[in-house]
Amino acid sequence: MSNAFNAWADEYKRYQNGQIGYFWPCETLVRMMKGSYIPDSNKDYNGKNVLDMGFGNGNNLMFLGTLGLNVHGAEVHKNICDIVGERLNSVGYQADLRVGTNREIPFDSDYFDYLVSWNVIHYESTEESIREAIKEYHRVLKPGGRFFISTTGPKHRILKGAQYLGHNRYLIGREGDFRKGEIYFYFGSEDNIRYYFGDLFSDVLVGRTNDFLMTESVDYFIITGVKKG
Repeated sequence: MSNAFNAWADEYKRYQNGQIGYFWPCETLVRMMKGSYIPDSNKDYNGKNVLDMGFGNGNNLMFLGTLGLNVHGAEVHKNICDIVGERLNSVGYQADLRVGTNREIPFDSDYFDYLVSWNVIHYESTEESIREAIKEYHRVLKPGGRFFISTTGPKHRILKGAQYLGHNRYLIGREGDFRKGEIYFYFGSEDNIRYYFGDLFSDVLVGRTNDFLMTESVDYFIITGVKKG
């Protein structure tokens, strides 16, 4: 198990011990799934299966459950699954949470109607691994299944002090960040995103959110697409 995986587990344990975890969902995900931003998007979620890939401290899981979805999740460390599972149970929600990664999702092929990957897919270090992750997302979705992805944009604060290694790869150099020294893959443009997703998914749409919060930018690409049959 990589040091990065252990670092994430320690981070979520710290959240729990300090009681600073949160359950409110990402507003942009709520808008994408409830609003009218995606043409011809089916919002009949009741009884369908969703995977939250890299669910973190579980803040989107409860929201997905309120839509009537059967909720599943994958994270890189068993401790994260245990912590979030206990928190969900404490407020009357259940989810099937398993240990897995972008490239090794522990669920059957053609199983999910929806896949959520919120600020997760960029934690790959090579072009080969990002392609494997996209292929794995495709595998677990049903034909016609839809993904919702958020991923770091070019102006995000995490890239401050990062070293560009070529082919969308960055060595993180941000002081005080436990990810410093890790290599991650960040898409550079909308065309770049369509280049990687277009072979396996149709109707690939790209949006963007960019907030300048007094001193730093928080920048994300928002992506959705439908599995080709």
